[in-house]
Amino acid sequence: MDFEQLRTYVSLTNSKNFTRTADEMNVVQSTVTARIKLLEEEVGKKLFIRKTRNLELTDAGKTFLSYAKQTLEIMNEAIKATRIKSNYNSSLVIGGLNSLWDTPIFDHINNYQSIYSNTAIRLITGHSKDIIEKIQYGLIDVGFVYNPPYSSFFNVYNIREESISLVGSTKLVAKLNTLTSDFVSDIPFIHYNWGSDFSEWFEEEIGRNETMRYRVDHTGVALRLILKGEGIGFMLNSIIDKYEKEGLISSVLYKPKIEIPKRKIYMICSKKKKEKVNVFWQNMIDENSD
Repeated sequence: MDFEQLRTYVSLTNSKNFTRTADEMNVVQSTVTARIKLLEEEVGKKLFIRKTRNLELTDAGKTFLSYAKQTLEIMNEAIKATRIKSNYNSSLVIGGLNSLWDTPIFDHINNYQSIYSNTAIRLITGHSKDIIEKIQYGLIDVGFVYNPPYSSFFNVYNIREESISLVGSTKLVAKLNTLTSDFVSDIPFIHYNWGSDFSEWFEEEIGRNETMRYRVDHTGVALRLILKGEGIGFMLNSIIDKYEKEGLISSVLYKPKIEIPKRKIYMICSKKKKEKVNVFWQNMIDENSD
């Protein structure tokens, strides 16, 4: 079993067609067929069901797929880590939710790299579950998540607790009076889900509203829309702080029926990597304790 066999297999699971996979990998179709045949012989199971126009994964193929993807990812990370070693004394792979790169956590990481300039840093964005899994497989050294794992495999530290406010562009907010929970149906609203606690609060406080102007899954997009005056939305206070100081964003006068939940942020790593990440770990704790 080799790298090209696995790459071909994963490509074929996506295209479900030998010809398309051959074109994608810039090889002849017979090469794709041979690689899959050899792979199935090594695994000892049929991975595909051949149909007239396409392919379908067998149960064995479905089981093998997740491991194949993980193996390819580990191999790619190993190649990258080896290349980095030639220019830097050490490397650190840090995972985080997209919303966290707009908070002071990003600035603290940047400050760390300026102090330890011989450390190459790679940032990976993903959901909490993805980041936790990649830490387990050794693909990420340290992660920042909202929902921490409850396992003895990890070191977990509650690094920040963020307040959430309803905000809008200063020009838009100036036109608004004090709002109550029925505002979504009357005012253009930009919705970003700040996690399960916030989602539960939002449904109880405001309800399930399908008439929102925007629903987005990236805080950077939500922030740009708010700055453009496209509507109001809930944001972490640390994200909007600098924009408030510049007079670009203002908090909306809002009286919730139920207090808006705060958003806890956790730093996690594998206990096996404690020694490798110890300096960074302690530095982040010090930075966020100010």
